[in-house]
Order: sequence, then C-alpha cells, then structure tokens
Amino acid sequence: MKQTLVLVWLFVGALHAEQKSTADDHSLSPDRKWEYRVIDSAPVIVKADSSEVVVKLPGADGSSAAESGEVIWAPDSRRFAFNYRSGTRYCTCAAYELAGSTWKVLPDFEEKAGSVQKAIAAAKLAQIRRLKLPADANQRRIDDTWRALRWLDNATLELFAYSESSVEDESVSCGIVFRARCDNRGGWKIISKRTVAKAELKKLQREE
Repeated sequence: MKQTLVLVWLFVGALHAEQKSTADDHSLSPDRKWEYRVIDSAPVIVKADSSEVVVKLPGADGSSAAESGEVIWAPDSRRFAFNYRSGTRYCTCAAYELAGSTWKVLPDFEEKAGSVQKAIAAAKLAQIRRLKLPADANQRRIDDTWRALRWLDNATLELFAYSESSVEDESVSCGIVFRARCDNRGGWKIISKRTVAKAELKKLQREE
C-alpha cells in the first residue's frame, strides 16, 4: 500500500512539474533571458527573474489585450510576435526585434501587407458578385483577424489574415496564410501567400 501511495505521489509531482515547465516555457524566451508577463493589467516583456520592463506591449491602456495576449518567440530569442484582441470583432498582432540591447517594433503587418489586403478584398468582391449584389454595397464588419501562427526559423514568421463581412444579410469572407521574412534592418517582406481552404480555415479559427 505504501509503495502504491509513493508512486501516486511521484506521478502527481511529476505532472505538476511538467505543467509548470510548460507554462514557464510559454512565457520565457528560448534563451530564458526574457519573459512575457502581465503587470498591473498591462502586457509587458521583462528581463527574466526581474520586474524590469523592457517592452510595453499594445493594450497597456487597459484593453482586453492582457487577457487575450499570446507571445510567440523566434528560436533564437531575437524576435517575438504578440497576438492580442483589440476589440470584440478584431484580433491583431505586433512583432518585435532585438537591435543591440533594445527591442524595436517591426512594421505593422496589417498596414504593410498590401498584397494580402488586396487578395482578401478581391476574394470578397468576387463572392459579392456571385451573390448578384451591388459591388459597392456596404460591408459591415463581422470579424477581422491578423494573427501570428509560428516562426519557421529565426527570421521567418507565418501569419494568418482573415476578414468576414455582412453584405445585405449575406456573409462574405476570405482567409490568407502568408510568410514574412525579416531583413535584419528593422523590416520584413512577404515571401509567400495562399488562400486558406474551408477545412483549414475552421481549424485556424478554433485555435484562436
């Protein structure tokens, strides 16, 4: 009986340690020098094992970013992406790069990914035409999402962009997965993009 209790205790302890390690790995950079935290309801990056804030992330004004925030680190810890909800129907992300000893924000994906924006707009317009609705009909926002999915290597980030609108009680939407490669000069460029099929789209939306 004692042996059984000891085995159970060891199993529970190991499980707890594994869960703690997973949580730590999620917030700590791979090199364990930086950590994502929420301090006074504000999402921030701090030096590991300290409260020294090195990056104030979007949402420090008390929005829902702190509750929904997720940091995805590049393998070499020199870059990270921050996913967060910035409204009921709006999710977005920001990316940062370590320049020397200072974290610098990279150009905004939603603003700079013009080819992705055009592809989404063209797909939605094609759906509107198939529905025989006016091309200039008002599109009421249902959901807009710009989300980092994963780092493919130290400099290449894969992202998901999605937009859904209501047009005269009909829904039109499009999802794009694209890859952005950082240039080590504070910028990035799109190296590939593809339209997401329905099955994959549902999977990506479940992961939000």
